[in-house]
Amino acid sequence: MNSITLHKDPPCYVFAFSVDGPISHINNRFLQQLGYTHADVLGEMRMEDLLTAGSKIFYKTHFLPMLMMQERVEEMFLTFKSKSGDEFPVLMNLELNNEGEDQQIQAVGLHIAKRNKFEKGIIEAKEAAEKALMENELLLEMRARLERNQENLERQLRNLKRINFEHLEFSKVLSHDMQEPLRKIVLFAGLLEAKYQNNELDSQLNSYLCKLSDISEKARSLLIKLQNFHSLEDRMNKNTKGDLEVMIENALERINNKKIKPDLSRLKAKEVYGDIPRLTRVFRELLENSYKFRCLNRLSSITISSDLVKENYYWAVENAYRYTDFIQIRFQDNGIGFPPNSEDKIFRLLQKFHANSGTGLGLAYCKKIVELHHGRIVMKPCQGGGTLFTILLPTYEEWSTE
Repeated sequence: MNSITLHKDPPCYVFAFSVDGPISHINNRFLQQLGYTHADVLGEMRMEDLLTAGSKIFYKTHFLPMLMMQERVEEMFLTFKSKSGDEFPVLMNLELNNEGEDQQIQAVGLHIAKRNKFEKGIIEAKEAAEKALMENELLLEMRARLERNQENLERQLRNLKRINFEHLEFSKVLSHDMQEPLRKIVLFAGLLEAKYQNNELDSQLNSYLCKLSDISEKARSLLIKLQNFHSLEDRMNKNTKGDLEVMIENALERINNKKIKPDLSRLKAKEVYGDIPRLTRVFRELLENSYKFRCLNRLSSITISSDLVKENYYWAVENAYRYTDFIQIRFQDNGIGFPPNSEDKIFRLLQKFHANSGTGLGLAYCKKIVELHHGRIVMKPCQGGGTLFTILLPTYEEWSTE
């Protein structure tokens, strides 16, 4: 019986990539169809970078969540775009592999030749939708919906006005009404301590006075920090351009700890726009936390990387999509990390997870600074210990036009 020699490059598209990272493997057949080289794709492009705008939305909102839940998705259509701009539909099978440190996705696709049939179906569906839109009943429904939305907007504006007024009143209370009594407590406790030096008070009473003075001073310091946090947006500096590597080096100089040596070799995007001193404060806070909460039984490691990515600008509004450029900064360490299910809690005010935690304001401060730049910051634990913070900051054009 004659043996059959299998083709080294199968008659389908084969590639692999991590859940939130670049493509790590791709076969020659798919590269030829896309018009790219291995150097263009491997380690440089993500799965969604190869998709059309419509397929990118479908992949992010339906395909990927289904894959994360079921670990396998079969026979789903995605439309890819080649380097020259040509589009071609592909029938995809994807499987999630959880082995190893990073979650890897293995993908196999078949090129669908009858493209005109699918395009015709899309056009017919669009024409049917436009025809339905002209029906009087639908127009009346949309008008009623618009009126309801206007009523909701009015209520939201009233609530926003009320909240702004309450914030102003709260700021006044923090800045004066609460600090002044504490200042006087510290003052009078100090006067009584001075009398003890003249042997007019016994040692036990002096101990109480010292504790009273210390607690009052800590409470006053906390109020000052809360006031600074509350009024942060009023103290933001003018939007300027900064170099990410220089900002990290400035943060290290302020910390003044030679033992903190982050790996900056993976900084691919370095231009940052915004309030540079405030953003530098974010990196200082993360660096200090990584060292403070390091794992003592292994060598401390901090890796900071950056890339330009396209992400949905809308993250607070449901069913709204506009993909735009972001600089993605990933800050990873191998420290002791945080307790399970604390991803959302760590950015709240006065949250403390370790015995030697500070005031619990640092990460809340970081989150507010990033969000004032219309960006976002998230945390997730790393396998084997440690933490990964991911910061997304819009480009200059997006930041300055808001």
